[in-house]
Amino acid sequence: MYKAYDTFLQSEVYAELAAKSHEYAPYRYECAHCGEDVFLAAVKSKYMVPHFRHHSGNNDVECENYLGLYGAISTDPQSRKSKNERAEFYFDSNKKMFFLGLRFSDYEITFYEQNETNIELWTSINERALSPLQINNKNFYPDELIPIFIEKFSYSYFLSNTFNNIKRKYDVFKSNNNTPTFFKIQGNDDNNYKAKLVRSEFLYTDIPYFAVFQGQFSTQWSISLPNDMQIEENFNFETMSIKFMGYRLTIKNKTTKTDALVSSWGYKLEVSETLALLWPPAFMIDDVTSIESDYAYLYSSFELQAYGNINICNSDIKKILNNVSRISIESRIKIHKKNIEMVIDKNERNNIIPNILPITEKFESIYSVQDNNQYFLFNRSGVMEMSKGQSIYLTPASIIRCYRYRYLYSCIYYKEKNELTDEELLKDILAHYKRTEVFNKKSLNSLKLSDTALQYLISCEASGYINSAVKRFIEEGWL
Repeated sequence: MYKAYDTFLQSEVYAELAAKSHEYAPYRYECAHCGEDVFLAAVKSKYMVPHFRHHSGNNDVECENYLGLYGAISTDPQSRKSKNERAEFYFDSNKKMFFLGLRFSDYEITFYEQNETNIELWTSINERALSPLQINNKNFYPDELIPIFIEKFSYSYFLSNTFNNIKRKYDVFKSNNNTPTFFKIQGNDDNNYKAKLVRSEFLYTDIPYFAVFQGQFSTQWSISLPNDMQIEENFNFETMSIKFMGYRLTIKNKTTKTDALVSSWGYKLEVSETLALLWPPAFMIDDVTSIESDYAYLYSSFELQAYGNINICNSDIKKILNNVSRISIESRIKIHKKNIEMVIDKNERNNIIPNILPITEKFESIYSVQDNNQYFLFNRSGVMEMSKGQSIYLTPASIIRCYRYRYLYSCIYYKEKNELTDEELLKDILAHYKRTEVFNKKSLNSLKLSDTALQYLISCEASGYINSAVKRFIEEGWL
């Protein structure tokens, strides 16, 4: 078969394009005709083109005939024939607990609710299900991640629903207690984050991970790590009546030592790819990037391949420059390539955004960055990113914009100096300019004097001296 349904991209994909960015993950591909699990074959073969195959015992002749040749690609998530759940396992740093994360579309929730379907989690196919939960509009919201916290430990879990009663096995924890299980950290909050289980065999450089061991280990473990493995945090915790040791770490470089160590844990280390939203400004809800435009401009270190690593067609992708592309946003966009997982959705409820995060305004002559939000200086020279601790003298033609979670949070403008009153100006001159001369009243008699100047001259007449700078300001009409 030359095409299948990709549960990551939630779209049909071509085998030839999927093979270019392929990494193994269980339950990713499904037959677009019958919904059974399939796998990508002949990925690196010199004699056969990449194609999808059924697993032994679940194939159907009609599937081969139906998908024997290239045909139209469906990007509609409702084209999925399978009624199996889409699930991921996570760690919650705030609760220090592991949970099963489920996400259903509006169509799926309605279908399961009509069929009174429950989702069930098992530690063994012979034991009772853990906390069955009915799939309906009360327990689930369309396309939102719903957590089901796990209270019983198992190296592997089985997941099923009562509509088809097919139990899918998910290997979660490593059976060797000396081997860490890796979770990829979501978001940028170091104190409150969710980390998703790495189900593939690959780890990537410059990606924050949560690595967890079973048992209460000494922190000495981190000392033996190569210098290219950076530990940000480590802590002991207990959940499911099991003690764990957790490390928040980043693998900075792929070297012989890091590669060998990662390999000993059962993973493969690769250099990470890069994907960044350049425009428009966006905000995030969970792991979904929401924008208010029909287009998005992306920087990517890899080529965007229609139905290979992004769920849109070629006509919706326009290459602007090297590594910069414009994509059309007509429905929810999913991009999946190695370490990259991005979801972009068009926000239609723009009237509620100002109430969520209002933009504050400040006026300063000198501004110093005091936090870790993103600050950018806009002036006639262009745009410059500012770092924490950096100070900038503002001018009338400059503005500093602060972004929090990619959303404009505040603006800092040039603060104009207020004109001093006559009394303030006189005090300022007398405080900073000390030269005096003999007072000559005749030279000032013809001038029109302010009340402040008149009072000052009366004091000068009594002392016999006048401040030279004040005299010049009175003569020129500044005071």
